[in-house]
Amino acid sequence: MNFLIVLLAIILLEAYSELGFVQRDNWLRKWHSALHKLGLSSQPSALGLIVFLAVPLLLLYLLLSTLAQQGLGLFVFLLELVVLLYALGRGNLDTQIALLTSDLQRDDLQAAFHDAAVFNTAYREGSAESAEDLKEEVFAALPYRIFERSFVVIFWFFLLGAPAALAYRLLALYGDLRLDSQDSRAAKWLWLMEWLPVRLLGITLGLVGNFSHAAGSTRQLVFSRSIGSGEFLRSAIKGALQSKEAAPTLDAQTINDVVSLLGRAMTAWLVVIAILVILS
Repeated sequence: MNFLIVLLAIILLEAYSELGFVQRDNWLRKWHSALHKLGLSSQPSALGLIVFLAVPLLLLYLLLSTLAQQGLGLFVFLLELVVLLYALGRGNLDTQIALLTSDLQRDDLQAAFHDAAVFNTAYREGSAESAEDLKEEVFAALPYRIFERSFVVIFWFFLLGAPAALAYRLLALYGDLRLDSQDSRAAKWLWLMEWLPVRLLGITLGLVGNFSHAAGSTRQLVFSRSIGSGEFLRSAIKGALQSKEAAPTLDAQTINDVVSLLGRAMTAWLVVIAILVILS
């Protein structure tokens, strides 16, 4: 059933691009504010973050279990679909990529600097000052944004179900919404949830791109405890594209190559999952 839910979620996102009525986060701000009033979110220990995550996840688990016990399979299906859509990220990434590609085709670097900032992993204005800097920034940020809005969420959804997918998105939103800019625990836990999926994606990028170069670029980084997911993906993407990365500046074709490479990797994993579902 999980595979059908994922396919339906992808179809809905392709058809409607943005699902703002599902991906509203006001409740999350209110929940964090309530914890802050209780003094939990300001605790030096991890208690505040644990409660912030545990209560929504426990409620979701209990609701799914209750529906399943009552034989309401259709409602379980619909609830898991809604949770997956909520967890798949924010904003219309295709539109944002199209804007950046259009800027590069017009050689409008000023507009490209502005439109590339939306991919920044901290959702703030980028630091690029030259065309070369812009290329490095996009190579680090764009693959990660595609990864965190698709691959990692679907990975946890298949492995541990809707609560795990929701846990990932809540951790990501904890940083993206700047609910606590001084607490690095959420970022560390997010990194832990991304550790295995990002490395599996790195291997897949090599298989659908240039394997020897991709493997060479990431071999020393596989067991690193300090490298972020964005940096790991940048190395994997550069290796998989090989000569495409050699140009000193960013162009529209390079953006298309990056998006196409990640699309092939995602398709490869969906095929693998479909085969596993059939065999099981």
